[in-house]
Amino acid sequence: MKKGILIAIEGIDGAGKSVIAQELLRALKEMGYDPVLFKEPSESFYGQKVRNSKKRLPPEKELELFLLDREIDVKERILPALERGKIVVMDRYYYSNIAYQSASGIEAEKIRKLNEEIAPKPDLVILLDLSPEIALKRIESRGKTTVFEDKDYLEKVRENFLRIADEKTVIVNAEKPLSEVKEEVVKAVKKLLDSYNSCRS
Repeated sequence: MKKGILIAIEGIDGAGKSVIAQELLRALKEMGYDPVLFKEPSESFYGQKVRNSKKRLPPEKELELFLLDREIDVKERILPALERGKIVVMDRYYYSNIAYQSASGIEAEKIRKLNEEIAPKPDLVILLDLSPEIALKRIESRGKTTVFEDKDYLEKVRENFLRIADEKTVIVNAEKPLSEVKEEVVKAVKKLLDSYNSCRS
């Protein structure tokens, strides 16, 4: 492939994004590709400020940190990988910003515009959808909670994810068994790759 492909795995906390991202990476390698996986927020100074925050920051400040982190991630990791023709799998991307920060009161289109000024649009967005109740049970079982995990807030975030889903988005029921979720995700990615390869041939 002469040009890379960008795939974003999105969903509320507890949806299984990291597990599915790893499963997709493995499946792509089995298909003969050489994909890369990046997670956001990254390990940049700004990403760590978000990760290590013990309480919710003001929405505008939170968005500012995410944008600064993403700007670095795009410049240092995402664009170079795409330019090398890699399939880039993102464990969270700017759709999370839109869904989460708009649930805190910032206008969704403003967040999208600010992100798309600095970040390439994904070729495919996999939205892992599930109820906040099930998501929170999963989070509690692994003993890792963050400042973003509140049932009412996650309900708003879920609604926002579904609202901003566009023609690039494939919605997958993440309440199904992992094997079925993985199968659906890989099927959606194969469809994208097939269309991409047929355009290139």
